[in-house]
Amino acid sequence: LIATVAHELKNPLGVIAGHVEMLEQIPDLPAAASPSLRALTRSTSRLDTLVRDLLLLSRIGNPDTPLVRVPVDLALMLAAVTEDVTLRAGQHDVTVTTAAYDGDVVVAGDPEELLRLLANLVSNAVKYSHDGGRVDLALRREGDDVVFTCTDRGLGMSADDRAQLFSEFFRSTDPEARERPGTGLGLAIVARIVARHEGRIEVESTLGRGSTFTVTLPASGH
Repeated sequence: LIATVAHELKNPLGVIAGHVEMLEQIPDLPAAASPSLRALTRSTSRLDTLVRDLLLLSRIGNPDTPLVRVPVDLALMLAAVTEDVTLRAGQHDVTVTTAAYDGDVVVAGDPEELLRLLANLVSNAVKYSHDGGRVDLALRREGDDVVFTCTDRGLGMSADDRAQLFSEFFRSTDPEARERPGTGLGLAIVARIVARHEGRIEVESTLGRGSTFTVTLPASGH
């Protein structure tokens, strides 16, 4: 059902996005139309993100979708992820630091899924940080596992929120957190990807003080 609905939304959403782009290129467009076009662009982007998340959630939640494993260097992948969030972090004066890697941090898995896992956690850490805040990232080898940690000093969350954190469409009950846009699917996707890769995810968080997410994945060859 989720996959069908998402696919049915893709085509009309593409039409809307295309027409908005055409309108933006019209010369001498009345100034009064600009706020409406910006609102359409923002809403279309949010809907597109939702559709993409629904399709991915459906795919990784389907037991008939096999996991094809290849060696993935999480150090290289994390470097790309941090580069991608640089602009957003800079807009809010959030510093993102990555500790030196300790040992071989190659895992066996699906590159697209592992990229989404890291991207969701890092972008969330930036999004829920206070202006002028800091996000610390680290990768290390522990025996037969590779461990990734993502720590922020931002909004944090209550114990009740932590209990539902990986549920589909869950949004925090904290009013300040709810002001920040999201689909409520990002962490559900993360949890499913971790499970598909036979790993585990843990969360430590205190409301008003920030959160630490720890992902443990089997190293390549184990």
